[in-house]
Amino acid sequence: MDIKFVEPRPELRPYIESLWICDCPNGLPSTDRSIVAPNGCAKLVIPIENDIVSEADGRTQVSRASGLYLVGNRDSPTSLRSTADRTRFITIEFTPQGALPIFGVPMSDTTNGLWDADAVFAQWGRAVRQDLADIGETGQKIALIQDRLTAMLRANGRRNAIVDWCVDALRSAHGRIAVRELEFQTGYSRRHLSSLFGTYIGLPPSVLAGIFRFQKYYRAWAGGRPLDSLLPDLYEDYYDQAHFIKSFKRMTGCTPGRFSREVANEFGRRISSPRRDL
Repeated sequence: MDIKFVEPRPELRPYIESLWICDCPNGLPSTDRSIVAPNGCAKLVIPIENDIVSEADGRTQVSRASGLYLVGNRDSPTSLRSTADRTRFITIEFTPQGALPIFGVPMSDTTNGLWDADAVFAQWGRAVRQDLADIGETGQKIALIQDRLTAMLRANGRRNAIVDWCVDALRSAHGRIAVRELEFQTGYSRRHLSSLFGTYIGLPPSVLAGIFRFQKYYRAWAGGRPLDSLLPDLYEDYYDQAHFIKSFKRMTGCTPGRFSREVANEFGRRISSPRRDL
């Protein structure tokens, strides 16, 4: 499995968390349980070779080669698999509030879903999908999609300073800010903040906070620390160990103990511990 990270263009960097290419010569490993845990990012996925089968919330969907798909912000894990044929795809992960200024689509309409770009973005989705299919070289595909995202950003470009501030505050504190504190700091009610977050992110502030809190530990695991070694730090972020176990199971589908024993998830480790290769 080869995963290479690409630096987004300067004008897109405030809106894109990461951009990477996954190349699996023998498909996604069937024994590895390739799990994508929630990270607060909506995604644009471009399968190049082979179909990708995803399972989330009891639903199985197939992303076809040469397609273009939007994955809405999720609060539960997704498992990926493919046949043993070569599997290559491009993924663009947007910052939590970065997709709406580009696409202009309320993120609440896409939450916890995998969507064909034709259905979500109509003519734009069809045109981009067709143009990508006409290009063979991966670098040229990335250049084209960045061109089209930049054009969409210039046409839409709708940001919200309150959402930006709240997301930055939650991220920097690893989710350890109560919604009432966001209310106090911004002067807006819980209801208004939830409405803004629904539009721009697709998840309530409390759910995004929980994802950031979980990601602190998940990224430490991805960086090579055994989960057992993280237990002494839990009480900074969780009421007790049971609270952490419940959150971890919600985000990965497994308890920490079972995850450590049975889940290699090299795919999840690699995409959660990015290196700038290109």
